[in-house]
Amino acid sequence: MYDLREVVISMKVYIIKACAERMVKEYKKIYDCAAKGGVSNINNDVQNTTNIDFILNEKPIKVLVKLGIPAILMALLDELNSFIDAIFMGQYFGSDAVSSMSIILPIMLLMVAFGTLFSEGTSIAIGRYLGAKNIQKANEYLTNTVVITAISSAVCGVIFYFLTPVVIRIFDVSEGVRYFADIYLRILSLGMPIFMLVIVLAKNVYTEGKTSYLLITTFIQLGLNIIINYVLIGILRFGVKGAALGTLLSELLQISMLIKYINSNKMAMKFSFKELRLNKAYFKEVISLGLPIFLSMILLAITMGIESKIIAKFGTAALSVQTITGYAFSISSSIAGGIMSVSVVILSYSVGAKKIKRFYEILKYSVLVVFIVVTSVNLILVINSSLVVRMFTNSSNVINLIKIPALIYGLTAPLIFTTNVVLYAMQPVGMEKTSSILFALQQVLMFMPLLFILKEFGLVCALSAQPLSEVIGGIITIILIPLFIKRTNNYFIKKKEVDNT
Repeated sequence: MYDLREVVISMKVYIIKACAERMVKEYKKIYDCAAKGGVSNINNDVQNTTNIDFILNEKPIKVLVKLGIPAILMALLDELNSFIDAIFMGQYFGSDAVSSMSIILPIMLLMVAFGTLFSEGTSIAIGRYLGAKNIQKANEYLTNTVVITAISSAVCGVIFYFLTPVVIRIFDVSEGVRYFADIYLRILSLGMPIFMLVIVLAKNVYTEGKTSYLLITTFIQLGLNIIINYVLIGILRFGVKGAALGTLLSELLQISMLIKYINSNKMAMKFSFKELRLNKAYFKEVISLGLPIFLSMILLAITMGIESKIIAKFGTAALSVQTITGYAFSISSSIAGGIMSVSVVILSYSVGAKKIKRFYEILKYSVLVVFIVVTSVNLILVINSSLVVRMFTNSSNVINLIKIPALIYGLTAPLIFTTNVVLYAMQPVGMEKTSSILFALQQVLMFMPLLFILKEFGLVCALSAQPLSEVIGGIITIILIPLFIKRTNNYFIKKKEVDNT
């Protein structure tokens, strides 16, 4: 019988070698292509809008498949960044390092939330403008968001750096767990502008439907992250600092690739300081559109933090169960998130082009695809939960504890993510407030009471509070679907009336 650690080490060596070879080839290919200005400099306007026309006019299922598959793979690869950090930390530093991720994740989510306020809002707004073929307005919003993100994330990063020790002290965990969390988060705080700019730039390349290119850049970034982690942690003995630095340094490469691509002839949109116009209309539109996702992430970060504080009272093994369960089922959430992100982009195009029939067709196929994919992936994860745990730790206690929480997550996720598609679809049609209220209802008004009640019945019940609250929220969303249809129809009617006057 093979020793698991030997198998993991062998896999790491193989992955590092394969990623390094592929990374060099792809990086050279992309830069050569961008340096030449794309395929051709002839009829650039036609080339730049070809993808926009495809999104607007091709069969919905074809658009979803073509843009969705790279988006799903990209979301999975992106999620693997912290997943890889957790594996390296667990293999080299033990269970305390893995448990520290239960503190790191909610704080990281809080950081990322500030970036999504503008990135998500801009994505929907740009989708509308591209659907209406208003490229100049799309350029303006892209430039505004990049500048705002760079400035605000730098300020927030400094604040988070000094607040990190204070926030970590809130959690009732061992000094070892606090030690790992403090080092990782302080480095990540100073690098906040880096991962915020990756989110914004990627989101806007994504909005134009260039998902295949993003998949390549994400693959290269992930490969580089593995290599740097191995070098800094395994060879140079940087400790947990190496995990955070690996992520940031690899994302710097991705930023350079994204900026070069945006300003090549393959994109209709362009980043230029000449387009910078930070006016009231921009802030009002972007913030109102991005608010639901922003609030959702803020509330999720807070509730995850409170959940971690409560779970910590059950011991380090319980924290490991929470962390591993979260990481394992983030695979299905990433897949669902990739599909939903593509769906929102295409829906925004349909709103901009005033195509209501296409709007509903895209929504129907999105719901169907999310349900089928999430159900299939979760079934695999539930059946192989013990194998997933062994990637992080060999603790028999953790393996035994995780079985029931994994089953609960697996059974509830299809309903949760399917109804979330509808919540996302509310944003492009003027139902941002309704979407925000429903997200808040799931993550605070129902989750918190459930958590404090169920914790009295043990660890498994406490870990069940989050999925159960989201199931209740999903049922409420289903009840509100007739209202959503009525509001959507009225939104399209008003939009046509405004354009006709």
